[in-house]
Amino acid sequence: MRGTPVPSRYMVRRCGFPVLLALLLAGCGGTDTTGTEPTTTPITAQTGTTIAPTETVRFRVYYLEGENLQAYGAEAVGEPTAQEAVEALVANEGGRATAIPEGTRVLGVRSGGGEATVDLSRRFESGGGSLSLQARVAQIVYTLTQWPWLERVTILLDGSEVEAIGGEGIPARQLERADFENVLPAIFVEAPLERDEVVSPLTVEGTARVFEANVSLRLESGAGSVLAETFATASEGAPGRGDFEAVIPFDVDEPTEGTLVAYEVSADDASEQRVVRVPVRLCPAAGC
Repeated sequence: MRGTPVPSRYMVRRCGFPVLLALLLAGCGGTDTTGTEPTTTPITAQTGTTIAPTETVRFRVYYLEGENLQAYGAEAVGEPTAQEAVEALVANEGGRATAIPEGTRVLGVRSGGGEATVDLSRRFESGGGSLSLQARVAQIVYTLTQWPWLERVTILLDGSEVEAIGGEGIPARQLERADFENVLPAIFVEAPLERDEVVSPLTVEGTARVFEANVSLRLESGAGSVLAETFATASEGAPGRGDFEAVIPFDVDEPTEGTLVAYEVSADDASEQRVVRVPVRLCPAAGC
């Protein structure tokens, strides 16, 4: 898979060459968001770009690293539907750390008016305390709102509307990303994803809650040599959380294993704090 990483909440990519798509969930103009019938219409490109049914498309699913959310890649043959994205998250074929209970079933996903309604089996709310319940809801919300036209998520259980999930009272209606910032790491990288194959320049995107809004970035080769260094300034500094973006040019003659390192420089001793490492495959202009 090649391609420049695309912005957070804007990524559907074909494996085999770079493509940047502005996307639209078919049926978003509808108003019925309370049923349980699956949304089976695939995500399509506003640009008119057609993805063949046999092509592989990469999208995001969100699991846990410790108690924090982390973005990973998943793949679908042809354009994925909203339901397929949630099913991939729940199936967890990669065996990632997750707060979603084993045995949870996805009964349906519908969308309309900027909101997705997800019907899950009641197994979804079983077990765990408030942190676990909040994390599993955040996994669902972030997976669906990676697409910019879906801003809110409502969760049904066994087809019924509920005000809250579990005895801890985690809200279940009209949820947004901002409701779950407490489960994010200080530096939250959404592009590139682990094991992405990328050509120069590498686009880095995410959100951060760091001192003076400064996110330091370094691109290393597999041998540990520094290929490039730069920084990004988030739209808001700590204690707030802001979006950040940076573009890192690099030059390799052949496919090379690499690592994106994002971190905060300590104001006390200039040490690297809150370090995030994302392994990637760096490709020459001709591709991997």
